[in-house]
Amino acid sequence: QCIMEREKEIGKKAAILLRGSLQGEVSTRFGGHLSGGKASLQAATAVARMRYSKRADGTKQAYLKGIAIKMPRHGFIQHYGIEASRVRAGGTRTREKPKQTTYFFRAHLYSKGMKEKPFIDQAIEASEAVAYLAEELPKQRGEELLIFIKQQLEKQ
Repeated sequence: QCIMEREKEIGKKAAILLRGSLQGEVSTRFGGHLSGGKASLQAATAVARMRYSKRADGTKQAYLKGIAIKMPRHGFIQHYGIEASRVRAGGTRTREKPKQTTYFFRAHLYSKGMKEKPFIDQAIEASEAVAYLAEELPKQRGEELLIFIKQQLEKQ
């Protein structure tokens, strides 16, 4: 049973490595502009995504599907930038149903666009989580496969 949970632990450790690196990158790059609120970039985190499947022997097995980076939307906007051609101009709209209503909307800021600041990529490289996963996951899955084959041979 212990070997079945090991992949979950590997995913959690990789997420912790990435989370630390991401928060460090955010604090060095945007340190003067951070607030402690819920929508702050300081809330950036990494979470292991798992897939569970039932094995032939009836036990559940956890497989690492990936690691998700969670942060407020403006963090991803900072990372990818804004294309100038995709910026919305301000204006008015009129809605007819259920009654006629006219409302105004503002133009998006950064009418000239905004250059990308690829801090997420730098955090991933600095965390060495990819190297850790590339080393640990094959070991774990190889051990699991050997145990499964051994169990199948014992049944025969």
